[in-house]
Amino acid sequence: MIDEAIEDPDPRARRALLEVLAIAFRDNPMNMAIHGPRPSRRIRANRAGLRALVLDSAGRAETRVIRYRGRVVGGFVAAPPGVFPISNPNLSRQIGCYLRQGGRAMERWRSVANQMGEYRPIENHWYLGVLGVLPEFRGRGLGGHLLDAFGELVAEDPYPIYLESDRAASVRFYLGRGFMVREETTLDGVGCWCIGRGFSGESADLCDSVRELAT
Repeated sequence: MIDEAIEDPDPRARRALLEVLAIAFRDNPMNMAIHGPRPSRRIRANRAGLRALVLDSAGRAETRVIRYRGRVVGGFVAAPPGVFPISNPNLSRQIGCYLRQGGRAMERWRSVANQMGEYRPIENHWYLGVLGVLPEFRGRGLGGHLLDAFGELVAEDPYPIYLESDRAASVRFYLGRGFMVREETTLDGVGCWCIGRGFSGESADLCDSVRELAT
């Protein structure tokens, strides 16, 4: 069963969320393109890459976890309007990331981030950095519960929501919940989407490729 409360995590739950997200994003296309075919390598690289975001962002970002029978199985990290970047990794985090990902992988992620940053809205907004659920718990409504909880936070400080994804199934998830694709691009041969909800001047018209995702 899903536990009643979606929690603001304590340090122990944050560490559990780090592991959950490392696994949740293991098979994303960009992850596979940068870190290769070995799942264990991708998980290890994800832990290093997400450590600062998940563990060091308290006070700057909003983080929530969801449990199943007491176990953390999903969560999100989101930046309120005006907060970007969500975290600035200290030297220790950067060295750890270098040792676990390698310099070439870090440079490729930096390039992806810089290119995606060109599409970032000028209008003030919430930034949903990550929202993920363990693969074996998908399809049970947990992601929807997390997004609803995030929506409650946004309602207290009502600004548009923005996020990015390289996973078609995730895009469909958000399109089914009132989001729209703002931009679509290809980086390193991987399709990437910029997604938003609540921005001024949004159109209900979808290009053909986005319409195909929604069906």
